[in-house]
Amino acid sequence: MPDKSDTLFDSYLSLGTSKDRRCKRAPFPLKQFFQTTCHIMLEASLFAISSVLIALGLPLCFFLLISGWDLLGLFTHLDNVSSRYLEADGARRLVFSHDLKFMFAAAAALVTAVRMPQFLSNLMQAHSREKAK
Repeated sequence: MPDKSDTLFDSYLSLGTSKDRRCKRAPFPLKQFFQTTCHIMLEASLFAISSVLIALGLPLCFFLLISGWDLLGLFTHLDNVSSRYLEADGARRLVFSHDLKFMFAAAAALVTAVRMPQFLSNLMQAHSREKAK
């Protein structure tokens, strides 16, 4: 009858964590796992930051578009919006701020959805290049 220590030792060997020659698999590549995780996290953070910056730049592009690409017209529109905001009561300001938050979230989601396939394909290509080494 096998001893419990024998089965534990056999399971330990099958995990591939031993430096023993009887080990059935190579040890877990911890360094490669850490490098891959760091690479993915850096790429994802760059993707998220650039998507947010694009979403923040969309209102500027919109106001430039409606002003005919004229900076004087842009500042005239912004002055009109800001003076109406200051004249509004508290409830209207609250509704306006909620609308702005919703529009920013929608713009960020739209930008992210448009850019996501390219981001994932770039990530998969980088992973396949790393595997080929």
